[in-house]
Amino acid sequence: LSPSGKMGLLSEVFFLVSTCFAYNLLAIFHYYLVLNIRKKKQISMWLGHLGFAVALAGGLMWVSSFWTGAVYTIVDGDYFRGPFFGVSQVIALSLVSYDCILIVLFFEELGKRDGIAFISYIFSVVVSLMLREMLPPLGIPFVYLAVTLSVIVMYTILHIEQNIELKLKEEKLVRSRVAIMLSQIQPHFLYNALNAIYYLCEKDAGLAQQAIAEFSDYLRGNLDSIGVEDNVPFERELTHIRNYLFLEKLRYEDELEIIYDLETLDFRLPPLTVQPLVENAVRYGIGQAPDGGSVIIRSTEHDAYYQVEVIDDGIGYHADEVQESGRSHIGISNVRERLELMVHGSLEIENREGGGTVARIRIPKMMEVMLN
Repeated sequence: LSPSGKMGLLSEVFFLVSTCFAYNLLAIFHYYLVLNIRKKKQISMWLGHLGFAVALAGGLMWVSSFWTGAVYTIVDGDYFRGPFFGVSQVIALSLVSYDCILIVLFFEELGKRDGIAFISYIFSVVVSLMLREMLPPLGIPFVYLAVTLSVIVMYTILHIEQNIELKLKEEKLVRSRVAIMLSQIQPHFLYNALNAIYYLCEKDAGLAQQAIAEFSDYLRGNLDSIGVEDNVPFERELTHIRNYLFLEKLRYEDELEIIYDLETLDFRLPPLTVQPLVENAVRYGIGQAPDGGSVIIRSTEHDAYYQVEVIDDGIGYHADEVQESGRSHIGISNVRERLELMVHGSLEIENREGGGTVARIRIPKMMEVMLN
């Protein structure tokens, strides 16, 4: 093969480092591609790790050639390709070809913008390598320039896509806050609360005045939740729950017992995530039990997460049954959705052995640290 120019020791070392970097860049691209596919399609992450194995194999071939001359040799400052140069290129192109297959197979999962961004990167790599072979004077720097420009283009497209997704999530959260607020101000509850206050005005004016204050705070808490974009302290959520339960106690009196078992208050969560669960416990668990019952609100701290439980010993209810009631379904689905979006938390609802229901919220501590 004809020489491509004079190379000193320093330039040879730089040449090796840059070549290994090119392999690593291909591996990182492959890993990022697999991560994006996994957002929509369940595939093994071993596919992503495969790229680093290919990069390691290609890099070792070039580094070992410093002594063996398998891929290239330097004679009197002149660069010559070795007998295994083609193999080193096949290793790189095999990974690029595999990425092409993944993009084609999962183009729908990637989406139009992301798919075009990934294709533009692959296209630039392949074209630059072909031009280098057709026009040797362009050399390795041309390949790096083409790849760098394609990375910039790909990053720009993906950044725009992420901004669009973020905007959609923000709009979705706003709709969720409005829906959860509307779902909690239910006509039957408003009627029962106002009716209880009406009769209290004759029997106990002082208690009626307190009930009006609690009712006002309850409504303000629901309305304020629309404008709250961040998570709130658990103590604030607890205050809203106390407002609600005070009004329900006016209706159920001794048939409803409230127990607070609070180990920790020092964490944050999306607004109006516990109160809908308390309402379900009262309305579906205790309200339909002949002799009433109790509702326990418990908060605990664990090694990896904070947990809030709403437990009742009433007749129990299934999430599917609650979903049929329309507004309550909005409350539960929004609680679960906002927990996942805002704190990567979870909501589980299950029947207790012996009667009753437990609704369990878990908030990862790592997410809590990030929020603070």
